[in-house]
Amino acid sequence: MKIRWTSIAWSAAYLLLFLSMGTPLIVITAFFMLLPGVVLYTMLSTQSFLWHVVPVLAIVSILLGPTFILLAIFFLIPSMLMGYMYKKRAAAFRTVAVGAAAILIEFLVMLFVSTTLFGFDIASTIEDTITKTAAPIQGVSGTSLADTLGWSAEAAQEFSSLTVRLIPFTLIICSLIMATVAHALAWPTLGSMGITTPKLAPIREWKLPRSLVWYYIVGLLLSLITGYASQGFLGTILLNLMPMLLFCFMVQTAGFFFFAAHVRKWNPVIPIFLTILLVFFQPLRIIGIIDILFPLREFFTRTRR
Repeated sequence: MKIRWTSIAWSAAYLLLFLSMGTPLIVITAFFMLLPGVVLYTMLSTQSFLWHVVPVLAIVSILLGPTFILLAIFFLIPSMLMGYMYKKRAAAFRTVAVGAAAILIEFLVMLFVSTTLFGFDIASTIEDTITKTAAPIQGVSGTSLADTLGWSAEAAQEFSSLTVRLIPFTLIICSLIMATVAHALAWPTLGSMGITTPKLAPIREWKLPRSLVWYYIVGLLLSLITGYASQGFLGTILLNLMPMLLFCFMVQTAGFFFFAAHVRKWNPVIPIFLTILLVFFQPLRIIGIIDILFPLREFFTRTRR
């Protein structure tokens, strides 16, 4: 009976999250959209899961329209895959990777269909949005905000083009964040129900492969030769590869902060503060590069002794 009422409660939460798709809250709730599906699929059989989800989808269709069913299914598929991995007792990293890969593939399919079949032009849409947002806002002198900031039609076009070229990086990061958030919340939730699932290793134990640094060096040399602004295939790869590698180094740096706090018995607030500082003062990521290349943690541990 407890499981049944728990599953009904999670179905209600699923419905509320799906209903947020018709509001501006989707910008926030999208990152939590996988959680109810993951929990329900893990705790229920496939048949029971469908009995819980189908009514939710029906209500969404009635209140928001049939179009939103497709968006709901978009979030439902990776939830089911992650739940399936939990049932198979797969490693946590593999579960997150499967969820992120599913989201990324769905993003790409949706992008392909919208641009190919429906003629959706992302660059023009972004450019129009920027222009319409900046133009009506008047400055103190009576000129528009766009004129005050020196924002021209050419600048808007360049920005929209850059945004489109950064779509691969954006989609990968969003997919990873959504899958990671789902796992981070699903693991303790399922544990409270008595369902044991593997958990990710603490961030202080994470160690990224050394090859990432060499990829970064090669990418840095190529970017110095060709430049990020290159419109060719290589330029687009570098434009997405370099921030991805820098993001990895930031994660490694954060891992070292938590490792140092664990070894030196620091206040738990300190590594959190340093990680936040890392976001705003990104040169600190050099610590992550050093941590990958050299035995910095062993040296740090020896100096404590």
